[in-house]
Amino acid sequence: MRRDVFTRLPIFACAALIAALFAANLWNFAVGSEWPKLRIRSAEPLWGVPGPRPVPWTLDDFLSGETQKAFSTGVGQSMPVFPIAVRAKNQFLYSVFSASGAPDIVVGKERQLFENFYVQEFCARGGVSDPKAIDEWAGRVRDIQTAVEAKGKRFVYLISPSKAARYSRYLPAYAPCPSVRTGTTEKLAPYRAALDSRGVTYVDGASLISAAMPEYSINLFPRGGTHWNYLGSAITVRELSHALNKDGKASPMPLYDFDWREKEEAQGTDRDLLNLLNLLKPDARYPTAAVAGRNEGSCAAAPKILAVGGSFLVEIVTNLVEAPCSASVDYWHYIRTAPGKFSRMRLLADRQDGLREHRVETDEDFEKSFANAQVVLLEENEAVIANMGQVPDLLAAAAK
Repeated sequence: MRRDVFTRLPIFACAALIAALFAANLWNFAVGSEWPKLRIRSAEPLWGVPGPRPVPWTLDDFLSGETQKAFSTGVGQSMPVFPIAVRAKNQFLYSVFSASGAPDIVVGKERQLFENFYVQEFCARGGVSDPKAIDEWAGRVRDIQTAVEAKGKRFVYLISPSKAARYSRYLPAYAPCPSVRTGTTEKLAPYRAALDSRGVTYVDGASLISAAMPEYSINLFPRGGTHWNYLGSAITVRELSHALNKDGKASPMPLYDFDWREKEEAQGTDRDLLNLLNLLKPDARYPTAAVAGRNEGSCAAAPKILAVGGSFLVEIVTNLVEAPCSASVDYWHYIRTAPGKFSRMRLLADRQDGLREHRVETDEDFEKSFANAQVVLLEENEAVIANMGQVPDLLAAAAK
């Protein structure tokens, strides 16, 4: 009898484990929507995975299968083992096949990570531009500069780089890339010409990064990130400061330079894609940079900067805030949600509190941010240049 019990212990243990998981799933599903803090959860939640949406219970949803789909998804995500199961699957794909388990991430050569959007945009470049659309866009940027300068402020426009475009040598060999085959990978020449013809003060950060790459011992984009590292952004901040001081007039933003050292382990935005890959053992030991900014000349007060653009401004803003003449930055971050549609959030940055989200983000607040600024920095990434919402919004605020 005892021997039978002993031999059946593994069966009893498995049954107990299944029962415990079943009970935990029932508990999580019961409390998940009303009391999410009571859920039993993994010690390390998944990055970038939205929670289950409420289950629709209408007849139309049931007949279309939406009720069943939402219910099964919710049950699956409520399981305490769900995060580790996802990480185990993603680790297997990454380690064995150098493939991504995240639909929006591409694993390139030497385990370089790319956002799929930037890869698709780069590989679809055809060398044909719409002169009328570019002229209209450049005209709006020029109108912004005119309105900004008429109010006694400084203005500079920034084109930020795409990792897929600047480090295309790391794109996966299996992925077809027509623009490389046809030699139509560079798209910025007509945009620069349009800005030059209108006298717009701008920095082409994309071309600047390409020119600077041979001068440094590490890449200016991190292996596990989609954004430039702090070295790449510091090179650009230096150029921005010169653009704002080039006419000899007094500028609230003094000239910027920097020192840097190599770091062996990535943190923060230097590993944003690596985090989203959700691996069991993410390897963040790859070269990146720590930057110490310095200003040439003194500043009577911290420059007040309105920064309007996308996510590539995060590193720019951080470098400006951490420089000796620590800027106070009002950063309006624009996110493309669908073709022609955008959302925005407001972040404030200074040396004391760092970068923090601010919940107030109405058009009236945007206009107040513009009114309080001494320097206006407008940014667009080369992948979406002339197609973002910050240009018309800033034009509307500047024109008032």
